This record gives sequence, C-alpha cells and structure tokens, in this order.
Amino acid sequence: MQLAVAPEVTEPAPSDARYVCACLRITERELLSTLSSANIRTLRDLRRTIGAGDGCTACHRTLQRYLDAG
Repeated sequence: MQLAVAPEVTEPAPSDARYVCACLRITERELLSTLSSANIRTLRDLRRTIGAGDGCTACHRTLQRYLDAG
C-alpha cells in the first residue's frame, strides 16, 4: 500500500521575478518601472519600449490591465 504524498507548496514569486510577458521574460518590476517613467498609453507603446507583448500575445490582457490601472 502506497501512501499519498501531499503536493509541494511553493510561495508566490516576488514581483521582481514574476513574468508578465513570459516569451520575452519581462518582469512585473520592469513593467511597472517602464509605466512610471515613460509615456506609455497602449500595448503598442509597450511593445515598442520594452518588447512586452511582442511574442505570442498571450499576455495582452494582463498588460492591458496594468495600462488601465495606470
């Protein structure tokens, strides 16, 4: 008889290691820094400035939420 093993619990990654754009490895910290220092209003602005959202586009909704919050 085998005993069940509980799944490993991990802490959430700190914001400097959490990717908001996995394809281009753009972290939340990089995104927030860019949003606070540059005149970024659209996804196109983000793509031109730091490249976020320029890969598979799966992060576009997430990036848009950051833009809307700013």
